[in-house]
Amino acid sequence: MEMATCNICGKIFGASSGSICPACRKLLDIVYDKARTYLRDNPKKTPKPAELAEAIGENVRLVEVLMMEGRFDAGDSPREEDSETEKQRKRLLKDLEQNLAVPVAKKAPATTYGNDRHGRSDD
Repeated sequence: MEMATCNICGKIFGASSGSICPACRKLLDIVYDKARTYLRDNPKKTPKPAELAEAIGENVRLVEVLMMEGRFDAGDSPREEDSETEKQRKRLLKDLEQNLAVPVAKKAPATTYGNDRHGRSDD
């Protein structure tokens, strides 16, 4: 097993993947959840690492590591364009449903088997 030094705490650990020890990885996951929640609750803000760390009450280094890993690039904060796109998608879907709707044909009056088969009426 290869040994590596953790980029966050500096401890040496058995590196199976990455350069962050399992303890720091768990801590990063907790910080990521806090940051993601903050970004979703404040969609108009695009804070710098120091501002985000202060807002969620965490260490700036942890937020920087998350940003270097690209964990916030997947659209954690909803953007205004996304909501506009979603509105447009819903409108187009509604238009499509209306255009594809098959008109309900008028139901023919009920007839009997004899009338259908032999052209007779039961009058």
